[in-house]
Amino acid sequence: MKHYGHLATKKVAIISTFASLYYVLSFLPGIKVAAGGASISIQIEAFMASIFGLIFGPYLGALTAFLGAFVAWVLPPGTPSPTSAVFLPAPAMNAFLVGQIYKGRWKIAFITLATTILVFWLLPPTQPLDQYSYIGLYAMWDKILALALIPVSAILTIRMRKDFKEASSNVGKAIVIEKIDAAFILSFFASILILANAWFIFLSGNTKFQFDILGASFRFNLVSKELSHMISHPYIYLWLLLGFVILNCTFMLLIKSEKRAFFGGLISIASCLSVVFGGGFFIGVFSGVLGGIFTTFKKKFALPRITIFEDVLLYFLLAFIGNEADNALGADIFALPFIYEGIFQIPNIEVLRLSFTIAPFLYFAIRLLQAVITTLIATPLMRSLRTSGLDLSRLSGEYG
Repeated sequence: MKHYGHLATKKVAIISTFASLYYVLSFLPGIKVAAGGASISIQIEAFMASIFGLIFGPYLGALTAFLGAFVAWVLPPGTPSPTSAVFLPAPAMNAFLVGQIYKGRWKIAFITLATTILVFWLLPPTQPLDQYSYIGLYAMWDKILALALIPVSAILTIRMRKDFKEASSNVGKAIVIEKIDAAFILSFFASILILANAWFIFLSGNTKFQFDILGASFRFNLVSKELSHMISHPYIYLWLLLGFVILNCTFMLLIKSEKRAFFGGLISIASCLSVVFGGGFFIGVFSGVLGGIFTTFKKKFALPRITIFEDVLLYFLLAFIGNEADNALGADIFALPFIYEGIFQIPNIEVLRLSFTIAPFLYFAIRLLQAVITTLIATPLMRSLRTSGLDLSRLSGEYG
């Protein structure tokens, strides 16, 4: 009984921590996308859902994603409203599918996404089917592509697990790192990104990136309007101190190993504070908080020579599939009469059909970008978790 009580307590603590991290990331201004006169903002915390599915598995991951989205919706800077409330289940869908595939249960993921796609052909925008079935193809072509990629990602997952098992059992195929752990790698990575973020703003005097992909213009604004007064150009160098604090604490994990929890706490706090000026290009804050959390684990690890390309490709495909599943559920919800008429006030179904013929091409570029950013986070994180033998999904009984 004591063992189960300990697991329950740890489960609540971990869910709370990651849901809070989701909320912290909601302070970042997001990525502005403009194409064909339309303007969309991609919130940075949206990348978290796929990560939750990878780390915790489908069920605990979906729960964590939903709670994080709910907290970010209820509390400032979120704006609780019916228009945003209806899409709260979408991040959970992302985490659920990614978790199912990564745990080797790809058939469940395939059936779930296939059902979500097919439901769209039963909704008003495609009715009657003999006249408007093409609307479904316009709206779901990228989701069908994601569906076709599920077996591919399943094969990569099986191959990754097999390669890792073989490499771990063969000393000649592993590089044993005696004094480096997951906390050190993630914290060091975070410190470099946060330092680079602050230095970039100091040198350039601005916080924006802009580039074009597939006819869409993407603009990264590292700082929200509400926080911009806190990082005035002459004083931006002061924010470099956060990066140096994290870097110093990272090495203290090795020097003062008996105080790992203390330095881990400082790493997490400093990483959260970096949100004020961009959070280490969005990725640093996530890595730092995770690094701080992993200081509670003392396992060292051997790093097998598994092809990095296979890992990158797998996490990219999983992130793309998860985000497309999120979008597929969102499309189904938006196509419900009481949603598009009652909440979004779109009385003309022709306008709704037009939106479904245009938006998917823009969202496809967005999903690709989301997958790239998620891959940058997931690759070092999951390799560290896998090689250290940590499996947080075991807290919910989800064994892969």
